Amino acid sequence: MKRIKYYIATLLASVLLLPSCSESFFDINVDPNNPADVTPALSLPSGISGTAYVLGGYYSALGGFWAQQYAQAPAASQWSEWESYNLTEDDFNRQFTSLYAGALNDYEYVRKNTAATADWKYYSIATLMQAYTYQILADLYDKIPYTEALKGTENLQPKYDNGEDVYTSLLARIDDAISKDFTLSSVKNPGAEDLVFGGDIDKWLSFANTLKLKIYMRYVNKDANKYKTKIQALLAANDFLTEDAKITSFKAEQTGYNPFYNTFVDRLTGNINANKNLMDSLVENNDPRKTTIFTASVTGANFNAVATGNSKNLSGKTIKDFATPTVGNTAPVYFFTKEEVLFLVAEAQARYGSATDAEATFKSAVSTSLVSAGLPADAIVYAYNGLKSIMVQKWIAATNKNNIEAFFDYNRTGYPSMSESLTSTFNLSQRPKRLFFPDNERKTNPNTPAKVALYTPVWWAIQ
Repeated sequence: MKRIKYYIATLLASVLLLPSCSESFFDINVDPNNPADVTPALSLPSGISGTAYVLGGYYSALGGFWAQQYAQAPAASQWSEWESYNLTEDDFNRQFTSLYAGALNDYEYVRKNTAATADWKYYSIATLMQAYTYQILADLYDKIPYTEALKGTENLQPKYDNGEDVYTSLLARIDDAISKDFTLSSVKNPGAEDLVFGGDIDKWLSFANTLKLKIYMRYVNKDANKYKTKIQALLAANDFLTEDAKITSFKAEQTGYNPFYNTFVDRLTGNINANKNLMDSLVENNDPRKTTIFTASVTGANFNAVATGNSKNLSGKTIKDFATPTVGNTAPVYFFTKEEVLFLVAEAQARYGSATDAEATFKSAVSTSLVSAGLPADAIVYAYNGLKSIMVQKWIAATNKNNIEAFFDYNRTGYPSMSESLTSTFNLSQRPKRLFFPDNERKTNPNTPAKVALYTPVWWAIQ
């Protein structure tokens, strides 16, 4: 118990206020709750770390369950309520609060203070990461505090804005972030305080284009042609990320672990196995990523997997009888991976460009995923069959890296096919499409919208 309490205290401190560079990222001799001076150089890495901890921790696990990459292990029940879609408004309270009180607030501090001094690198990086974080929240809740959020004591009960309105504003903010003059003498280089690209603004500009494309592609069910011209312009310019956007400041010690590993492997062991839906896809295609995405079972060294909702039917079995996700204690947290970007581009080309280009980019994305897994680029070749091929391969490649995006992709495209549960309590028509508005918001903010069923689609999803 003492160990768990110490972990929670350290985690919350690191989310809300981290030291100002990657070298001291997990220095327990630095008291992050009492910094000598709050500055953009301190707040920027704090914000990036806050986003990473939520995205790479609980949101990653949730996406893994709801995208049928992970399954509840037998002889355990820690996440069975998630898997059975039996959530309450209390679930994910802390993550929502952490992002608003921590990461989003840190980014806003940087934006306000650097805008006043024309320190545009800090400003733009904070703006882009804030937009990235807001988008995740809008995708999970549909409506979120936005225009009246982050006002401090000026407004403790902000209104909730519609997700589509948030998207429109985020696109404007992204354009603002990339429009600045980074050659001015007032512009400082964030260097190590930028935990993602080390202050390389050109990479952040590519990040911005990638984020814009992701946002544009959310409209395919709402208004497929709304951003067609802009998508085609982005494809023509081809200035997207060509490397992972990730945070790697983790250490092989308990207070410095990757957030998924710390919670779901080290602290709450015995709960997560490979999902049969994903494993069947890998096994049927003899895909060598099976042995890199998952670790063979302790008992029998096999790659058996658990079907969604079936853990209680496996009497006498434990997590040791099935494969488990391969996530190391210092594994990065990814905001974008190289392969995710290529799959995103391939989808855009399939919908708005050339089928020939889409196929070529698809093949490059699969090869990139293989290389990222430590395998030869041609270790397996998948046939290209349009959008379904792209989304299924993107789903596989996202496992352990950006699981929540796989969940969003399913809601947006219907791919990959999800398996019916082996129990009668599950129904694909009631698969979750969102989260409940947090209970702590409902108790303190009368502007919190009325409760909406988990299976009600967000504005951009398949209706």
